[in-house]
Amino acid sequence: MNSHATERLRKVADFVKARRAATEAAGHSNPGFDYRWKHTLRVVQYGKRLAELESANIEIIMAACLLHDISKFDAEDYGVEHGRVSARIARPFLEQIGYEKETMDNILYSIAVHVDDNADFEHPVTIESKIVSDADNIDRFGPYRLLLLFNQTEDYGKLIEQASKRLLTLKKYREGGIMGTKSGENLFNRQLDLQITFLERLVEDSRLTVEI
Repeated sequence: MNSHATERLRKVADFVKARRAATEAAGHSNPGFDYRWKHTLRVVQYGKRLAELESANIEIIMAACLLHDISKFDAEDYGVEHGRVSARIARPFLEQIGYEKETMDNILYSIAVHVDDNADFEHPVTIESKIVSDADNIDRFGPYRLLLLFNQTEDYGKLIEQASKRLLTLKKYREGGIMGTKSGENLFNRQLDLQITFLERLVEDSRLTVEI
């Protein structure tokens, strides 16, 4: 990337951090904000890696990854709408810092569709939009999210129950069909395989927990 792209991405990152700071200053601090920012940074790195493997536009992907969850730094919970809301938040800012329309629309589309493949404006599917969704999924199924799941469960029986349910979900995803790129699928499957191996051992060990 050239120096102009690097500077634009720095401004994008600052914009996201300022959104979080404004929400916290208004008295709506959320313990999840710290996780959300770290998730965003990991998604950026996964997106950059996939962009290089798929010969896609790195700046578009990194900008979209930085902005994909910006609405999560608001006080309101937008649920499945958060991708489309994030795109609406980002649009005037991207115009302000000088992105040309074609590039900006690709960034916004990639943000809008990352949750459920639906945008609230017309735009063709792009390799960049597929990569942003893939990068988000790769991190969502990473080892840290697995630790968060277990950290919220103190009861051993419930933990095993959750582990068993998650195993079914992971094995279903392992069958393929949810990722947009081959490179994304390879990284995603690596995340899944790590969790599947661990959870299978966990459930197997639970069967040894027998009263005498």
